[in-house]
Amino acid sequence: MAAQLDEIEKLKIRVALEDLNTAFCYHLDHNEIEALIDLFADDVYYTHGARVSRGKDEIAKVFRGRSTTQVRTSRHMYSGFKVDIESATRARGTSVCMTFGQYGEPPLSPAIPTLVADFVDAYECGADGKWRFKERHIHRIFVAPDNTGPLGQQPSVKA
Repeated sequence: MAAQLDEIEKLKIRVALEDLNTAFCYHLDHNEIEALIDLFADDVYYTHGARVSRGKDEIAKVFRGRSTTQVRTSRHMYSGFKVDIESATRARGTSVCMTFGQYGEPPLSPAIPTLVADFVDAYECGADGKWRFKERHIHRIFVAPDNTGPLGQQPSVKA
């Protein structure tokens, strides 16, 4: 049986996971792809709708593909972070993310959210002491009419 964590240890883990989630939004919004990729475990399992990515190589393709042909401007705001700390190296969490995103240079208009989604995560702390996403599942809750799906995924053909 794993040793029980004291309140200070739990608080340190919670702050590290809040920092991880904040870093995800920041690096994504500022097109800092290498820093973003480093937030994931080597064997990450990442889903967004029908788009499934396994491992850092596939994650890298997804995030690099967001702005290969034109400038992508986005802002992701997360809130409602809830965490279940399972051990000193494992945790699970959920949060809500609201996304604004368009192609082009700011300032852009209109300022209408393109997506509100639930993030369902599994986290692990590596041998280097850094917490990373082991899993991230994005569940679309509210979707703007012109949002055809996750970037990098071809829209489905409707009969």
